[in-house]
Order: sequence, then structure tokens, then C-alpha cells
Amino acid sequence: MRLWLFLFIGLVGIGEIQAGLPLPAPARSEPEVSSPLTQDPLVRIPQSWVSWNLEWFPGRSPLASWKERKVHEEAVRGWLGRMKPVVGIFQEVLDAEAMRRAAPDLPWQAVTRFARAEDEEKNLPPQNVAICSQVPWKEAWEVDFDRLPMTPDRPVRGFLGVEWQTQDGKRCTAYAVHLKSNRGGREAATARRERAMEYLRTDWERRGLDPQQDVIVIGGDFNCSLKNPEFEKERTIRRLLEEGWRSATQELPWPKGATVRPNLERKYPAADFDTILLSPGWCRKYGSSRISVRVIQDADVPSDHWPVWFRWNEAKNRKRVGKKVSLGAFDLGYDLNGCTRSNSSDQFCRVPICQAKAPVGAGARDVLRFRSSMDSIALE
Repeated sequence: MRLWLFLFIGLVGIGEIQAGLPLPAPARSEPEVSSPLTQDPLVRIPQSWVSWNLEWFPGRSPLASWKERKVHEEAVRGWLGRMKPVVGIFQEVLDAEAMRRAAPDLPWQAVTRFARAEDEEKNLPPQNVAICSQVPWKEAWEVDFDRLPMTPDRPVRGFLGVEWQTQDGKRCTAYAVHLKSNRGGREAATARRERAMEYLRTDWERRGLDPQQDVIVIGGDFNCSLKNPEFEKERTIRRLLEEGWRSATQELPWPKGATVRPNLERKYPAADFDTILLSPGWCRKYGSSRISVRVIQDADVPSDHWPVWFRWNEAKNRKRVGKKVSLGAFDLGYDLNGCTRSNSSDQFCRVPICQAKAPVGAGARDVLRFRSSMDSIALE
């Protein structure tokens, strides 16, 4: 009995020692990059973003036919043409060439080269992430987890980073993530997601970034929820929120905040797994801006995930206007310094996305109108 007691104490001690050790180094490499031969100097930080899990792009299935891949590619191209983001953060990308054809208006493109993990299905292609930009970036890099030791909390895939720098020295760093789903058990998947975020933190520290001061944006499919009570103990996103980060979709009411379609066949409910996270540094610099957020829950969106659309406009010392604007069949998430509003209610949410000292209001030029036909999304 004493022997077993000593062995147990020894194992606990070893676990505590390992927990205090530095994280094993992941593989850092160059993603697959394509860009125009010439570029103009960057004048301002990108202000219009979309994060979208494209669902086994192209084809919506790893076994899709050529025709199915072509139809999916054209549909994604059409939706990106309507949303008109300056930056797109995409997940489940299988083909970098198809990504280039689907997003011709975002010519600066970086796509990861992930490998399937040892404990994943070997006959399936790896699900990569991509960042595509309308404007030139300074640098793109990839961090892979496939060579990490096969521990219970070993994260899967990896992440992609991009940095923009304007001609006057302003910087913005964006990360694309696609964290582990709950296949294999909730507890194990949670540990893997939380570990992945630790590696992300290590990366921005390695690059000398301080989220409290620097502009950092993290977009992607986090496979965890801020609204579902079953995830309330998970620290994947909540730890960042406690440090002053903001989730762009956090204040969207349910079900307008759902980003994953319900699947009745597989008995999956709607979920809010996708979001865009904004650093405290972003909030300090741009939190007083006019901010618009929406999950585009259209029946014709060609994916099992709906796109998260986000835009901000730099403050111009405008007076705040509390007038509600009719948006027809569509709903605007954040507006008037990040307050939530809905077509079905005459009240505004008074919780801003970032706690800004100087509230700003709306000019007519800033009213974002989603046309019910979705033929275009335009500033009016």
C-alpha cells in the first residue's frame, strides 16, 4: 500500500513539474502565399472583415465531385463579392488555387499547409486556414502543431498569422484559427483548445506584441461557445475576455448570434462557435469607432457555418445620434459605438463592444444597409 502511495505522489509531482515547463516548440514555416507583383503603400489598417468556415472548401465534402467543387467555389465567390471584406479569415480550406479563384478581390492570400495528426482520420485531407487581403501585408507566417508530442492536450492543426503596417507606422496583426471540435470527448477537446490558445499567446509574445497596447485580431472557428452553459467553464476565449479582449459577436442576441446552422439529421443544435476577437489595444485605439457586426444567416449561404461580418470606421468627432435606422429584412448587430439593436425591438443594448470614453454617433454615410436580395452590401 505504501508503494502505491509513493508512486501516486511521484506521478503527481512529475505532472506538476511538467505543467511548469515551457511549452514544446511547434513548427514554424511559410504558408502558401500568392500576391500581386506590384503594390501601393498601405494607408490605413483594414476596417472591413469577415470570418467564415467554408465547410470543406471547395465542395462541402472531402469526397465532392468536380461539379460540386465548382458550384461551391462559384457560390463562395458570389457571397464574397456581396460582402466586400477588406480581409477574409477562412477555415476548412482544402485547395489554395480554388481560394484564389473564389476571392479575386482579395489578392494577397496566405493558406496553411497543415498535416493530419496521428490520431485523426488519415484518409481525409487536412483542413487548412487562410487569410486573404485586399491590401498588402508586411509578413505572413504559419505555426503547425503536427510535430508536437502526442499528449492528451496536444492541439490539432495550427494557426496562421499576418501583419499589416501602414506607411505611417501603424501595425495590425491578425490570426486565423480552427480549434479542435468535441469529437473524442468534451474534456479532451477543451484541453486541446485551451492549449492551442496558449501557443497563440506564445507566438505574439515571441513577436514582441502586447495585446494591451497592440492591435491584434483573432478570427475563426473556436468550436466553443460563450452562450451555451455547457461551455461556461472553458477558458479558451473567456481567459482573453477577462484580460480585456472583446468578442465582436458577444452581445448579439440569440438566435441572431448563432454562427453554425442546426443539423437535425445529426441532432446538432445551432451554435455560436465562430467569432472575431479584438485585443485591448484595438479597443484603446479604435473602440470609440462606429462598429457594425452581423452574422449573415441567409438560407443560401454555401456552408454549414454562417459568415461573421465586422466593420469599423474611425471616429471623426461626430455627435452621437440615437435614431434607429430601418434595415428591412436584415439585422445589424453592433452600431452606435457597439450597441446592439434588432429589427424586432425598439430598444438598444447599452453594452458597448469596447468601453470607449468618447461615444460617437452615426452619420448618414455610415449607415450600413443589408438589402433583402443581398445583391449588394453598400454604405449609404
